[in-house]
Amino acid sequence: MMMKNMVITGATGDIAREIINQVTGYNLILLSRHTESLQGVSDYLYQVDLSDETSIMQTCQEISQKFGTIDVLINNAGYGMFNDFLSEGNKDIRQVFEVNVFAMMTVTKAFLPDMIAKKSGKIINIASIASYMATAKTTSYAASKFAVRGFSNALRQELYTANVGVLVVNTGPVLTKFHADNPDYLSRVGKHAVTAEYVAKKIVNNLETQKMELNIPWQFNISRLFATVFPELTEKITRRFFNLK
Repeated sequence: MMMKNMVITGATGDIAREIINQVTGYNLILLSRHTESLQGVSDYLYQVDLSDETSIMQTCQEISQKFGTIDVLINNAGYGMFNDFLSEGNKDIRQVFEVNVFAMMTVTKAFLPDMIAKKSGKIINIASIASYMATAKTTSYAASKFAVRGFSNALRQELYTANVGVLVVNTGPVLTKFHADNPDYLSRVGKHAVTAEYVAKKIVNNLETQKMELNIPWQFNISRLFATVFPELTEKITRRFFNLK
């Protein structure tokens, strides 16, 4: 059986590592700022700074030359900080958008032409429930994830006739090292948090489906739906119960 090609950015992240563990039948092409911990996980490791557009383009060109068309692109890399807006420096805010939004667009643009030419492919963008329900101390992070979801939805419509799917994954609290600097947060959201293994399984199970969006966990999907119908009431509730960062 001919192996397909899967690119994963932010490959040292917990969700990415779980996808790597669960998926079969793919050449795993892994991008990360640091690749030391990925030694032995895949033969195809690329060290890249996702805040450096030139570095991204060079790396993607190398990958395309070596592997040809990418069958699945998972834009998993993410960066966040959880502070009051006025305490965030402009440089830090730009860094959030560089990694979460602009790098995602740059990587996608690099591999998309070959997908369109082949009339086959899947793009999976990891966003956040914060793209529906922003809470205090998530101003730059939530804004970037709103952008990820908006980009994904618009791109999906552009690619309607190209047979290239776009899946956006909105996660709520996940038990990962992403929250290592904020241990109180996960302890306070408690039973609502899910494991990286659970999120990865949902993603892997939808590699071949036409699903447009995953909202994880289910409790936050219900909250998301409630928020679209009752935005003012939702904001009152989130101020009381979800401003935990």
